[in-house]
Amino acid sequence: MKTNKLISILVFIAVTFCLSAQNSTYPTGSLLWKISGKDLTKPSYIMGTFHVMQGEYLDSIAGARKALNESEQVVGEVVMADMAATAMQLMSKMAMPSGTNYHQLYSDDDYQFIDGKLISSLGSGFNQMGMLKPKAIESAVIILFCAKKIPNFNPQNLLDGYVQKEAVEKQKPVLGLELADEQADMLFNSIPLQRQADLLLCFFKHDEQYVQREVDRLFELYRNGNLSALDEIMNKDDFCPSTDEEIALILYNRNNHWMEKLPAIMKEKSSFIAVGAGHLAGEKGLLHQLQKTGYKVEPIK
Repeated sequence: MKTNKLISILVFIAVTFCLSAQNSTYPTGSLLWKISGKDLTKPSYIMGTFHVMQGEYLDSIAGARKALNESEQVVGEVVMADMAATAMQLMSKMAMPSGTNYHQLYSDDDYQFIDGKLISSLGSGFNQMGMLKPKAIESAVIILFCAKKIPNFNPQNLLDGYVQKEAVEKQKPVLGLELADEQADMLFNSIPLQRQADLLLCFFKHDEQYVQREVDRLFELYRNGNLSALDEIMNKDDFCPSTDEEIALILYNRNNHWMEKLPAIMKEKSSFIAVGAGHLAGEKGLLHQLQKTGYKVEPIK
């Protein structure tokens, strides 16, 4: 796959595989949840997405189409149209800093090892991919592993964007919980470059069959709405676990920030909220936080 094609995929997915280990006693078992009570005159809905799923998967989630049609507006992590409009700006956040290269980040042996892995998985080594930060390269590889599970995968037809497109066609407002450049900064600039490089090396030290098995299980758990198990699979001790600080940056801090906005958003208009499934589960997840705030949160099955 050509480098510009990979960059296009990264821009449109803004990969947020932010699934972290959390307590399994919290809400799970569904991808779609009804939010009611407190000061809401109409219910809102929150749906967990898997960012690589194709748009048509919406109809595989029980009640999702009906909930989307009944809601007065759609809320996503970001407004996907803004990502397309600022693609060049977002790409600059994925680019390696001027004067920095992978020879500075790796020993000669590790450089050659990862270069070979990139050629075998992406068809392009550091000569082509070296302009991207390690996190961007890792994201591209994960996306390709996931895309193998989806027939006729199309980066222009992803579930998050599809939901927003449906809203636009029905002349419903589309809101973002954060700006596209904020999300890109979080993904590609919040973790130091050497740490990104270390995580990329760790990723490639797992053989391809192991990674594919993990991806297969990830798809199965997502389709079953098993939010708690989704959290666990992405942070097993033997698969390059994130530090507490990294998890907070990618997940918890964002959940808290979104919770500052969601009550007013839902009170103004009934909302269909579509965010990564990893943001829903656990004590610090959106479902439990909504419950603690006084809303009634019910699974749609």
